[in-house]
Amino acid sequence: MLQNKTFEGEKVPKLTKWLFCSSGMFRDLVYQFVSMFLLMYAQYCGIGGGDGGDYIAMYSAITVIIIVLRIWDGFNDPIMGFIVEKCHFKWGKYRPWIFLGALLSSIVTFLMFWTNVHGWAYVALFAVFYFLWDFTYTMNDIAFWSVLPSLSQNEKIRANLTTLLSIFVSIGSFTAGGLVPILSSSFGYTISYKYFALIAALLYFISQLILVIFMKEKKRTNDVEQSSEKMKFKDIFEVLVKNNQVRSSIVGILLYYTGASILVTLGLNYFYFNFGYSAAGTYQLIFTIVYGAATILGQIIYPLLVNKLKLHRMTIFSWASVVTVCGYVLLFLYIFLNPVTFFPLLCFVGFIVFFAQTLISMVLYIMIQDSIEYNEYHFNVRRESAVFSLRAFTAKLGSSLQQIVLYVSLLAGSLYAISNQISGAEMDAISQFGEDAVLVGEYVGNIANQITGVENVEFWQRCVYQVGFTIVPGLLMLACFVWIKRTYKINEENHQIMVLELERRHKNENAK
Repeated sequence: MLQNKTFEGEKVPKLTKWLFCSSGMFRDLVYQFVSMFLLMYAQYCGIGGGDGGDYIAMYSAITVIIIVLRIWDGFNDPIMGFIVEKCHFKWGKYRPWIFLGALLSSIVTFLMFWTNVHGWAYVALFAVFYFLWDFTYTMNDIAFWSVLPSLSQNEKIRANLTTLLSIFVSIGSFTAGGLVPILSSSFGYTISYKYFALIAALLYFISQLILVIFMKEKKRTNDVEQSSEKMKFKDIFEVLVKNNQVRSSIVGILLYYTGASILVTLGLNYFYFNFGYSAAGTYQLIFTIVYGAATILGQIIYPLLVNKLKLHRMTIFSWASVVTVCGYVLLFLYIFLNPVTFFPLLCFVGFIVFFAQTLISMVLYIMIQDSIEYNEYHFNVRRESAVFSLRAFTAKLGSSLQQIVLYVSLLAGSLYAISNQISGAEMDAISQFGEDAVLVGEYVGNIANQITGVENVEFWQRCVYQVGFTIVPGLLMLACFVWIKRTYKINEENHQIMVLELERRHKNENAK
C-alpha cells in the first residue's frame, strides 16, 4: 500500500494537490493549539494556584524552558533537514517522515493535556513533553514543507499551490484560535483542553496517514538525487552563508513571523484584561473570524494581483508593509477608547492589518521558494529540505521571542496576580466538581469576572500590555520591510530566466 508513487512534469496531479493542501488544515490545527494554548494551559491550570512568588517562579521556569528548547530546536531543524535530504526510502523521500512525525507528535500532543499533576512536578513534566513534541513535530514539518517547492517550478502553479495551502492552514489556525477560548471560558481549561487535544491529535494523524497513502511525489532527476546523497551536514549552513537570497528571505520571514504571531500569542490575555473573563471568549471568537476572513481574502486576492493585474511582488510587499505598520499604530491608540463600545472599530482596523499581513506572508513564502532555484542555478544543488529546515528554524526562534514579549508584558504590567487567582479557582473547581464541565465553568467564571475586564485592571497595566500587543510587532514589520527592500534581488523576470536554464540543464542530463 505504501508504494513510491511519483509523477513527472510541472502539472501536479489533482489528488496530490488537494490532499497535500487540505492536510495542512489539521497540521496547523494541532500546531496552533499547542503553540497558542499550551502556555495558557500552564498559566491558568497546569501550574496551579498558590503563593504568588512560587507561581511567578514556576511560570518563569516554564518560559525559560520554552526559550531554551526553541533554541535547541533551531539546531534540531537543520539536523532533521539534513537527514531528510540524505534519505530516500522505497516509498518516497518525504512521505516516510511525514507519517512517522505525525504518528509520534499526535501521541505527545494527547499526553501533554492528559496529565494530572501540578506545581513543580508539572514544570518538570512540561519540559519533557515539550522537548518530545518539538522533536517529533519537526520530523513531519520539515518533510511536509519540503514537498511544496519540489512539486513544481512553474511560477503560476507554485503561487496557486501556496495560496490553496495557505487557505487550509488558515482554516486550521482559526478553528483552534476561535473555538478554544470559547470552550475554556464555558467549561474550564482542564476539561476543554483535554478533549480538544484528543480530537485535534486524531484528525492530524488521520489526515497525514491518508496523505502518505495516496500522495505522489515528483520524480527527481538523477543529478538532483546524487547531489542529495553527496550532501554533508555543513552544506546546510553553507546554503545560508553562500546564498544571499536564502539569507535575505530567512531573516525577513523571522522578522515577519515574530511580529505577526505576537498579536496571536498575547491575544487571549488581552481580551481577558479588556473585556472580562466570561465575555473574552465571545469577543475573541468574533475577532478571530475577522482575522480568518481577512487572511483568506488576502490569500485569494494575492494570485489575482500577480496573475491578472500583473503586479510585481515587491510592489505588493511595499504597499502591504506600509498599511500594516500604520495599522499597528492605530491598534495601539485603541487603548484610549472604551473597548466594548468601540469594538467594531477594533475589528475594522484588525481586518486591514490582517489582510495586509497576509499579502506580506504570501510574498515571503514565494521568495524563499524562488531562492531554491537561485541555489540550483548558481551552485548546481537545490537543497529543498535544507532551506525549509532554516525556515522552520525561524518559526521556532520567532516563537522564543514571542514568549519573551509575553513574559515581559505580563511582568511589567504586574498581571501575574490575575492569572494566579484564576489558576487557583480552576484547581478548586476540579477538586469540588470533578469532570462536571458546566459547574467547573460557572465556578471559575464567577471568580475570574471579579478580577478581569477594564473595570478591574488598571489603565497603566493595560497600556503596558498594549505596547507588547501592538508597538513591538509594528516595529518588527517595519524592520522586515527595510531588510527585504535592501537585500532581496530576485524578481519575476530573472527567476524565469533561471527556470528556463535549469530546464535546459535537466534535459541535457536526461539525454546523457
